[in-house]
Amino acid sequence: MHGPDSRPQSSGPRRPRGAKDDDARIVERLQRSLLPSILEVKGLVTAAEYIPAARHHNVGGDWYDVFEPVPGTVAWVIGDVAGHGFGEAVVMAQLRNALRAYALDTADPAEILRRLDRFVTAYLPNDTTATACVLVLDRPSGTVCYSVAGHPPPLLLAERDGTFATRWLDQAKGLPLGVRETDVRPVARFPLGRTDTLVLYTDGLIEKPGGDIEDGMEQLRMAAQLVCSETPETVCRQLMRLPGDAYAGDDRALLVSRIS
Repeated sequence: MHGPDSRPQSSGPRRPRGAKDDDARIVERLQRSLLPSILEVKGLVTAAEYIPAARHHNVGGDWYDVFEPVPGTVAWVIGDVAGHGFGEAVVMAQLRNALRAYALDTADPAEILRRLDRFVTAYLPNDTTATACVLVLDRPSGTVCYSVAGHPPPLLLAERDGTFATRWLDQAKGLPLGVRETDVRPVARFPLGRTDTLVLYTDGLIEKPGGDIEDGMEQLRMAAQLVCSETPETVCRQLMRLPGDAYAGDDRALLVSRIS
């Protein structure tokens, strides 16, 4: 309340013009520093790209990763923490590091996500939610096991005798992290052949205001079909153009990896 001659009192010192933009740039640098800059795994050719939301320079919790947890295995990860800002970038870093640690103990992606879900509910703020997808390749058998926690399904570009076919990896769909802890998470398997390509992405690549997510997925599939014979770097570059310049309301992360 203010008296008749009083002026509203500031709750604190005013921040200089542009300070929020400076904060956004700091958060973006933090997020980029947590994403792997070199995606070198023996026997793989991998490309990745991250583009933050243009709206208010928002930075969110998108992340991707590819690494060898133990000899003879390869893990691919992509995830998205709900929200934008410094807090979400910090949560993303915590989830990324926790997931890497769990992958050292087990090659079961469903178990990795189950432990990560427990981590979210036990140690992170109550309103924290995230989506994630984990795929683990057993090199000797050429079999990939995968599990999905509320995330858009990966896309497989399979090459057989010079012909490419696309396939959604949508047989292991589970709840997002932080929604309801569960002891059972789905897992599915598929053979990964030489020259096959995996496409992992976040929802910013397929969602538009007022649009149907299935339409966005079909647009992604068709675009991938057109460039599936190109290098992972070219596939990544072409697919990141999908939302177009007219819409950049959400972060976009994309990981394209091929057995070489």
